[in-house]
Amino acid sequence: MWSAAIKKIRAGKIKIDPILAARLPDRRRGLTLMVRPSRDARRRVMKFLRELRRLESDQHYYAPAELHLTILSPFTTTLNHQPFFARLKKYISAVDAALLRAGPMRIEFAGVTTSSGAILIQGFFADNALNNLRDELRRELRARGLTAGLDTRYRLETAHLTVARFRAPLRDPKKFAAALKRARHRSFGSTTIRRPALVKTDWYMSRKTLETVKDYRLSGAARRINLALRA
Repeated sequence: MWSAAIKKIRAGKIKIDPILAARLPDRRRGLTLMVRPSRDARRRVMKFLRELRRLESDQHYYAPAELHLTILSPFTTTLNHQPFFARLKKYISAVDAALLRAGPMRIEFAGVTTSSGAILIQGFFADNALNNLRDELRRELRARGLTAGLDTRYRLETAHLTVARFRAPLRDPKKFAAALKRARHRSFGSTTIRRPALVKTDWYMSRKTLETVKDYRLSGAARRINLALRA
């Protein structure tokens, strides 16, 4: 993803989000099980975003309270969200059951990657615990007939923080691409997933629209990762 996207960014061939470009409110809503990065990780990310903002102030940069790692979205954001929220109790039941056996998981945030429409911080985890949890949640959703809005964008199998999206043409694409390249192996700290939250949200996890449905606390010992960044 990085190699193809950075070439497009360097050439100014970015994908501009039409809702952000028009400064319109996002009326799509979805349900997401997510976790917020640690205070240290947020601090490091926001320092990086301030550097990017000095280069390209017209883009959409996430606020500290909007930074999140998606564990899984039981249903992704959609304009037609009422039928999904009418079954909210069943969704909560599925998440409750999936998290019963889950323990804390440690994520290391290291390095920047990008698509043609967004900038992301990469997340690395020690074993397959996070994806096992996602699969367990998918099983609980299927058992309750709740798969209609699940994994409609892509099957989520990685960990990342989306930190910025494009809403205007780049003023200096080459300089911006160079800043991203310099952060390719930058450390953004770690987070232990202990307190996930099930939230109602729009596509951007906007502060104004986010509503917490239920907070959770995971038990057990955190799985640790020893990450060696490669050039």
